[in-house]
Amino acid sequence: MTPHVTLKLRGFGELETASEDWLAEQVRRDVRRLPPRVDLVRQGEGTGPLHVLIEGWAVRYKTLEDGRRQILSVLIPGDIFDINGHLARSMDHSIATLTPTRVALLDDDFLDIARAHHSDLEKLLWCDMHVSSAIQRERSTSLGQRTARERMAHILCELFHRQRSVGLATGQRCSFHLTQTELAEALGMTPVYVNRTLQDLRREGVIQLEQKCLTVLDLPRLEATALFDAGYLKICEADGAAGSHKENAHAF
Repeated sequence: MTPHVTLKLRGFGELETASEDWLAEQVRRDVRRLPPRVDLVRQGEGTGPLHVLIEGWAVRYKTLEDGRRQILSVLIPGDIFDINGHLARSMDHSIATLTPTRVALLDDDFLDIARAHHSDLEKLLWCDMHVSSAIQRERSTSLGQRTARERMAHILCELFHRQRSVGLATGQRCSFHLTQTELAEALGMTPVYVNRTLQDLRREGVIQLEQKCLTVLDLPRLEATALFDAGYLKICEADGAAGSHKENAHAF
């Protein structure tokens, strides 16, 4: 199993060896390779299985009738998505790859088996879903209240911290596969303003961004600029999640 999933789930609490082995087996069963810039699922189409992103980047997005696109979230290796997709008749959004990717498709009964035989894993999946919701709330807050400069700094901080938590950052460096147009679609900015804001952060010695690589030269300053508090990425710890997942287990 990709170590990124393991690291992510273990960040929420204890994952027993038997559960980890079972999850690894499930992830290996059906792995698809996809080229960059293709839709994995499409808005308006039927829902599909639970996915695990093993390698590469993807985005969740919505489009308006005139073709304008809003990027809702960025998916990186280790992310588990569409956990409640089976409850809907059709997708209300699309997911597209940004890079060459490998995606695991899990069996329809995956969540039922996890609930019945791997309660530790079920609890960690709930934690992961809570954090995904918290990330979405932060994005809404950025669009509604943060300035353009704060929004930019915030998404850079978030993607750096998320990659560091799953072993994808080395020192101050991590991958960065969003173009300026895609940043504009995620942050509610124009591409011109995205370019200007990035240039300002570069000139101030806070970041370097080149060749699909982000280097955070001054993380405390970048976090201060963003009004960034990484607590939402750790909102669900093992002890606090125990009661929650029992109360809500029927939603799986």
